[in-house]
Order: sequence, then C-alpha cells, then structure tokens
Amino acid sequence: MGSSGIHRFRYVATAFVTLLFMGLIYAWSLFVEPIEADFGWDRTQTSLNFTLSMIFFSVGMLAAGAIERRFSTKVLMIATGVIIGGGFVAASLVSTLMGIYLTYGVVVSFGVGVGTDVVMAAALKWYPDKQGFASGGMLMGFGMGAMLLSPPVTMLLSAFTWRMTFVILGVVFVVVMAAVAFLMHVPPADVAVALQAKVKASSAASTRDYTASQMVRTKAFWLFFAWLILVTSGGLGLISQAVPAAQEVLVSTGMKPEEAVMLATVAMGGVSLCNGFGRLLNGIVWDKFGYRFSLTWVSVCFAASMGLCGVAMTFGSFPLIVVGFMLLGLAYGGNMSSMAAMSSGFFGTKHFGMNYAVATLQMIPAAFIGPMLLASFQQGSGSYTSAFWAFLAIAVGAFALSFLVKKPQD
Repeated sequence: MGSSGIHRFRYVATAFVTLLFMGLIYAWSLFVEPIEADFGWDRTQTSLNFTLSMIFFSVGMLAAGAIERRFSTKVLMIATGVIIGGGFVAASLVSTLMGIYLTYGVVVSFGVGVGTDVVMAAALKWYPDKQGFASGGMLMGFGMGAMLLSPPVTMLLSAFTWRMTFVILGVVFVVVMAAVAFLMHVPPADVAVALQAKVKASSAASTRDYTASQMVRTKAFWLFFAWLILVTSGGLGLISQAVPAAQEVLVSTGMKPEEAVMLATVAMGGVSLCNGFGRLLNGIVWDKFGYRFSLTWVSVCFAASMGLCGVAMTFGSFPLIVVGFMLLGLAYGGNMSSMAAMSSGFFGTKHFGMNYAVATLQMIPAAFIGPMLLASFQQGSGSYTSAFWAFLAIAVGAFALSFLVKKPQD
C-alpha cells in the first residue's frame, strides 16, 4: 500500500472504530433480563424497545443525510456524542416503560443513526474506487460491536446496576465521538478529483449519480428494498432475542438458567463476530463477483441458518444453534454491506448520504416483522421453535427475490 493508500486508509480505520461503538445498539438483549427483573415487564414489551431502536436508527440516518452538507463532519460528530451520551444518562433515570422507549429507543438510537451516516458518508468519499471493500470494512466494526463490547458491558452489569452501566456508557460515547470529530473529515476538492480519476482508470464502469427522489422512482430500488426487508427481519429478530433463545436450548438440556445465560451470551458473540465478518466478506464479494452472486449467497446463508436453528430448538442442540447463529450473522452482515454497496454502486457516490439513509428505512418494517414475530411466537407457545420455521419461509422468499434485482440502466 502506497503512502496515499495509507493516508486514506486511516479514515476507514477511524470509521471502523466509530461504528464498533455504534454497534452496541445491537446488544439490547444484554439489558433485557435485568430491566425486566426490575420492573416486571414481559418480553413483548421489551422487544418493542429494540423495534423502536431500529426505527429511530433509520430516522437518525435520514436526518443526517438531509443536513450533512450544511454542517461539517466535526460538528455533526460532536452532536452525535451529546445525543447518545445524553440519551444513556436519561435512560438511567427513568422508571417507566415509556421512559425507556423515549430515551434508549428514540434518543440513543437516533444519535447512533446520525453518527453512522455521517462517518460512513465521509469515509466513503476517500474510496470511490473500492466501495464494496470500504463499506464492508467499516460496517464490519458495526457488526462486531455487540460481540466486542458485550464482555465489558456484562462485567459492568455484574458489578453495578443497569442504571449505572447506562451512565458509564453515556460518558464513554461522549469521549469517543469527541475524538472522532477531530480525526474524520471529507477529502479536499483537489484530492476528491484525484480519487475520482481512480474510478475512471479502473475497470469498474462509472455509475450515474441519482438523487434520492430519482432513486426511489426506479424498479431496481424497490426490488432491492423488498429483499433487504426480508433478510433484515430475520437478522433483527434473532439479534433481539439471541441470548434468551440460546438460553432456552441450554435449559432444555438440564443446565441451570443462571449458568445458561453466560454461555448464551457467548453464542450471541458468534452472531456478532460473523455479522462483522459477513460485512467485509460480502463487500469483497460484491466488488469481485458482482451484486447477483452477493445477493444469492446471502439468501442461502439466511435460509440455512433458520433451518439449523429450527432443528436445534426441536432437538435441544446447542452446537447446532451456535452454527445457525453464525450463519445468520454472515447473512445479516452481508445484507448490511449490500445496502451500502448498492447505494453507491447502483446510484452513485454524490448523494450517498441521503440515498443510503433512504435505503436504511427498510429497517422500519423489518424491525416490526422480525423482533415482534419472534417475541409473539415465544409468548404464545413458550418456545422460539415455530418462529424459526416461519423465518425459513421468509428466507426462501428472499432467495427467489434476489434473482429479480437488476442494476438500473443509465
């Protein structure tokens, strides 16, 4: 890697670390049991908070896409730290379900959405020639965040209350986002021109720049959007209930619940690890083999994961559910990097911030379908088994839809 390559790589590295912290949004299941124990809330009620998180994460990204040209990256990242930090501290003070929804589900998640969109839009401008690799590398941090941060968060929850844990997390986010604000910026105009020349000199064909309004009028966008909803619903559903689902399998084998929860947390780590790796892997696959192969292998991983999880729940096999979790992590991670690669590869980099934010709106219906469907099956039958079979049918639909997606013609 030449000196210029090293110079621009630091922005992807900074974005990776930033998104590592943002990925804590996926670790909601770590807080579920202590909060439920404190207030006596049921799983459907606490699952709704994860749904709200995904919705306002998308809203935050949309807001960032609309204002990122009016403010500098530095200003927006400092604002991100204040929003997330303030949200965590406020969440530590509430004593009602609505309070948790508003502080964690709305405020914290909105801040995570803003920061994610801003840092990705800035870093991707340094890599117009390697959109899949750059977006996948950055999003790997987002996917691995829950895994890498789960052990320290679990330790905090053991040493302190969940309220004090929220306060500590709030302070950490303020400090980290302040540091990022001084490290991340977009390339100067002359550098941006030189980077665009790399695209024209490469074998990759230049892509027309679509505005968000032009993008949503294409058939390609809506087919891809539908595919994203199907895969994301499975990913969000499992991520929101990973620890309780794995714990159910372990308890069915005779393990004590308090012992099972620690091992179940390790299983959730497998989801996060593969979620992160899947983002980078699929970014490389997208660049090397194209979008068709990318969408197909993600859909196959999704279907295989749901089948394995269903079998694991039926026969009480912890190793099988871990493998199923890992495959789902690969599929969900690949799905997320596909969204970023599609936004730039199908519709250009000029309006990436807004276009990517619009694409993330698919998480709103997916956040209702996935977590609520899984929680409803568990609430109704006392088990997650039937939910995994239902998601297998959804995965088959995603596989079929992957063959209908086509890049729009200029």
